[in-house]
Amino acid sequence: MTIGPNTPHGVEDVPLGDLPPADPTLLGNAPLEVAVIEIRYTSSIAEISPEIAATFRDELVEKTGLDYPTIQPTVQQQMRIDFGTNGVSQVAAESRGWQIASADGALITLMPDILIMQMNRYERWSTSMKTPLAVLVESLARLVKPSLVHRIGLRYVDRFHDSGFDSAAAWHGRIDDTLLGPVLNPDFGNSVQGAQQQVEIRIDDHHVALLRHGPVRDDSGKCVQYLLDTDVFRHSSFTFDPEQVVISAERLNRTALSIFQSSVTDAYLKELREGGEG
Repeated sequence: MTIGPNTPHGVEDVPLGDLPPADPTLLGNAPLEVAVIEIRYTSSIAEISPEIAATFRDELVEKTGLDYPTIQPTVQQQMRIDFGTNGVSQVAAESRGWQIASADGALITLMPDILIMQMNRYERWSTSMKTPLAVLVESLARLVKPSLVHRIGLRYVDRFHDSGFDSAAAWHGRIDDTLLGPVLNPDFGNSVQGAQQQVEIRIDDHHVALLRHGPVRDDSGKCVQYLLDTDVFRHSSFTFDPEQVVISAERLNRTALSIFQSSVTDAYLKELREGGEG
């Protein structure tokens, strides 16, 4: 389905591709460690001025009521490929921008061509991500004036843990069998200590998901946790429009939620759930 100006209201709640609908019920025991949204775009400015950064922050605070007391300059290292008469060469380049930090650990990075919002306290999409995102892209449209969006990506890192789990095999019955792989081997499955895997999922012509997952030992070395790192993104370019950016991000959110729910068993999902709408 193409997302455009005439997209029916409410379609942003539907996962992309042929993935099953996602249940928005909140999790009482949420395993989410960090949530990130990244928007890459083309703009006509080469540098974000302190005045733009300050206005960007002030509008975010005014319109969301959130506290973002700190603004710091940041430099991003990039590699550019040049095609010259002497052949192909790689040239290191720097992009300068600003990081805006909240009192509770959220971090916003504003560059001439990238906007990143990262948070480690996440309750629900509608308040934790969608509300500040809508303010950010409106400010971006007015202050930075992007012409094209090249990539929108959402990444959710979930870490499941149980202090009583001292082997990867303990996650059998909680993580879907199709992901456990070698953990279910009848000969050596009980001895598996770690099994990191990356799965690339083609959702449609414009969207892809990367699922990095597997059992990992905690810092003490005594407990085996399960890491589920879901990265969903739109890789096709489109004209920058704040409303369409938010709609696209919301579709990606529902897609990531669908993949998450397909990665755990129904019984374990029931354990994690708590009443409430997402």
